[in-house]
Amino acid sequence: MNTIDAGMHRSLCAKAPHPVLLIDGTPLEMWAKGVISSDALGTDSTDTLVPAQGWLVDESDLQNAWYLLEPKDESSSTIVPVLICPDDMDMSCTVAVVEQQVDTQTVSWLRIGRATDVRNGIVVSVAWEMPSQKAVFDKAAFRAAVDELKRLTDEEWH
Repeated sequence: MNTIDAGMHRSLCAKAPHPVLLIDGTPLEMWAKGVISSDALGTDSTDTLVPAQGWLVDESDLQNAWYLLEPKDESSSTIVPVLICPDDMDMSCTVAVVEQQVDTQTVSWLRIGRATDVRNGIVVSVAWEMPSQKAVFDKAAFRAAVDELKRLTDEEWH
């Protein structure tokens, strides 16, 4: 089982530390490195992406990103935007997503990909990357990490 936490980290494109999810102690954009191609040439710029939760400038998109990250009903699967391009801070550029599945005790990130179509802030089409990163988290630890990410975003960063 993987670990998940939230902490402060300075991404390559940021001027100061900001809240991020840490997968097995690795910041999310570095954990996904080598998985997301951001253009037709297959260029990997994952390490220049920033968390969707906290960085999206459109309030509706931001609320959606937080809502989708929260574990839903058991035996369900949700497409969750987790990383975005820091230049635009919206859903129009590179958006890395995970397919998040929930059961009684775990939250699993089954695969990771790049959004290819976004409508009204909701990802409607994804190019799934192969090979893909996968992770399985304890559900209680996942919820605690999301709560800490929110706290850091609201109290420490903004």
